[in-house]
Parts: sequence; structure tokens; C-alpha cells
Amino acid sequence: MNLAYHPLEKLAVARPVERVSYVAGRCAGLRVLDLGALDETLIGKPQHESWKWLHGEVARSAREVLGVDASEELRERGELRTECGTRIVYGRVEQLDDIVREFRPDLVLAGELIEHTPDTLGWLTRLGELSPGVRILLTTPNATSILNILLSFVSRENQHEDHLHTYSYKTLATLARRLHLAETKLTPYYYHSEQFRGRVPKAVASLIAAIDYLVLMPIQYLFPLTAFGLILEGRLNPR
Repeated sequence: MNLAYHPLEKLAVARPVERVSYVAGRCAGLRVLDLGALDETLIGKPQHESWKWLHGEVARSAREVLGVDASEELRERGELRTECGTRIVYGRVEQLDDIVREFRPDLVLAGELIEHTPDTLGWLTRLGELSPGVRILLTTPNATSILNILLSFVSRENQHEDHLHTYSYKTLATLARRLHLAETKLTPYYYHSEQFRGRVPKAVASLIAAIDYLVLMPIQYLFPLTAFGLILEGRLNPR
């Protein structure tokens, strides 16, 4: 990924991938530290039958997985044992020292997390100091997604109330450069509406799915910078 950082440079962007299956594949056979694991479950919300839990899918492919989350539920309980045979323990990304030293991950996964953390550059830099050469895989919504482009015409924006940042292809490239990330790779991922289809009547869910597969996915394939999200990979502080 080589950028000249001209304001209007043409970007060589890869075709989008399906987020969950791609991430699970990249974690295959590795010791994975999954940051923000509990939020991925969307606990207590109805889900469409096609929806997949990222932590669970990673557990199926990885050699070992330890989840970390800063939710209030875990603060009280200390840890959670999951049905997929993993543990999710309480922890904050700014205070990972003991967890990283004890678990010694091959890869640190942060799915839909970096947009929530106030000092993303700071805690990722510290992670590289704790575990030189560790692989990271970060997924985050895309600032130029087709969904928000369309919503902007009706004075709306798809955004979680806890988001502090919205990343684009080039701002993620800047983050990678500031981290001195090696073997950097940036891949868009498709918007999929599974998590919304479980909350609406079946007829409406079918319509949403049709729009998703017949309209939104083709646009994202043809114009990857309109993909719903982005995946940043690389090695932190390699020896």
C-alpha cells in the first residue's frame, strides 16, 4: 500500500470482502487476543438467522482465543465463559500489559473498536512495545460508505452514539504510517444488513435483503471506496 498523499491521488483499492469469514480466515491456527469481544455479540437483541458472531467464528478457526472487553457486565463478573469454549475477561485497551504478557498473542483483533477509543494511536503503540512483531487486524466503519452517502441526501447519518472517530481509507493509511506498521494491508468489507433483518417483519426483512444484494453490494464491488467498512492489517514494531 503506497500512497503519495496528494489530495486527489488515485487509490488502488482492493475489492470488498465479507468481514466475518475474512477475519476468521486470517485468524486460522493462531493465538488471538480479541479486543471488544463482548460488544460483538449484540447481547439481548434479536438477530436474523444469517447473522454470525465474530468472536464465535474466530474461535472455530483459531488455535486459541482470549476475549477482552470493558463492559460494565464484565467489570462486575470479572470474566465470562462462552458457549464456544472461550473466555472473555474484563480489560481496557489502555491497560493491556498484564493480559498481553500472560497470553502472548500471535494476532490482536479489534473488531469495530478503534472508532470508540479516544487514543487509538497511543494504545496501539503501547501494544507494539509489549509484543514486538505482533500481527494486528482492525475493522472499522468507512467514512465514505455508500450507506452514509445515500443518507446524506435526506439529512441523516448512520453512526453509533459512542463513536469518537470515523476512518477513511487514507486516514487508516496515516494511522498505519504513524505506527510504522509493517506488511500493511487495507481491505474494504461489504455492508450486510443481517443485524437489522432480525428486528423487522419478515416481509420487510426480505426487501432489505434484496436491496442489499441487488443494489448495495454491486455498487460496493464496482466502487470499493463506498464499502461499508475497512480492515487494516500489519505487524507492530517488528524486530
